[in-house]
Amino acid sequence: MDTIGENSAAAGNAGCAVCPLANIPAAVWKDILRRPFRKRHPWIFWLAILLIVIGCFAYFSRDESDDGLLGGKARLALVTVRGPIMDVSGTLNWIREVQRKPGVKGVLLRVDSPGGGAAASQEVYNALADIAAKMPVAVSMGSMAASGGLMVSMAGERVFANPSTVTGSIGVRMDIPQLQGLLDKIGVGQETLVTAPYKNAGSYLRPLAPEERAYLEGVLADMHAQFTDIVAKNRNMPGEKAAELANGKIFTGREAQRLGLVDALGGQDDAHRWLAEKTGVPYERKLLTRPQEKSWLREGLKSVLGFDVTALAGLDSAGNDLRAPVFLYQF
Repeated sequence: MDTIGENSAAAGNAGCAVCPLANIPAAVWKDILRRPFRKRHPWIFWLAILLIVIGCFAYFSRDESDDGLLGGKARLALVTVRGPIMDVSGTLNWIREVQRKPGVKGVLLRVDSPGGGAAASQEVYNALADIAAKMPVAVSMGSMAASGGLMVSMAGERVFANPSTVTGSIGVRMDIPQLQGLLDKIGVGQETLVTAPYKNAGSYLRPLAPEERAYLEGVLADMHAQFTDIVAKNRNMPGEKAAELANGKIFTGREAQRLGLVDALGGQDDAHRWLAEKTGVPYERKLLTRPQEKSWLREGLKSVLGFDVTALAGLDSAGNDLRAPVFLYQF
């Protein structure tokens, strides 16, 4: 029995002697079995992770306009006017930002709008006219560029429209809601005290008095003349011809070209190619575009519940009351 035990022990010792793990030095075992770096230096580890996350976020959310400046390349910028022209703060901020960038050599203006507020349309036009004094601006009219949409397009050096683009509608409109009939039926009324005779002109609680109508028509006539002057100036058109076109009618893009309101028929690609040739900036170079500015709460409610909270409250995105009478360059 002793011989058998001794033979077994010897065989076991021989097996350990040939085991690969037995040949690994103790120092190596110490390195393998020691605690990982993130546990030995947690502050350094998590700080490094945080820096990596911030770096990735900054890279993927960077403003594309910075690429052109950092790379030293000339670029063309895209300015878009889409939908009713009411809250224009974002558009104006982007136009000013484009104007400040030394790498921008031209602006492609894409207009797809029925117009909007009179003052808002003028603000966008003035900002674009200011930038057009420093660099070429090409305009591409989309499905519609009417009234205030036509006004902002007048800042362009060359205006393109599709043959079926709806444009024109040169004129001013003022909407005054009339609710007195409904309020009388439900027994609700309102009294308004004023310190000046025309302070309450345009109230939705009563029809216009003759003198109020004449007063507001005078305001509209002045705004109409301003619109007409912008068209005549930018289209190199006699004032009489511009006034003749300012009858509120809409025109197709083909009619507008014949009347001198647009220069050529074509889409955004045609306008882009013309601008690239005018400025010498390669057409293939990516346009600088405005960074997206969205409210996650508003967008979430709109996508999940299917409604816009500002519209539900009767306000536009700037918080202005949509029910109040406004002067409109709008089709």
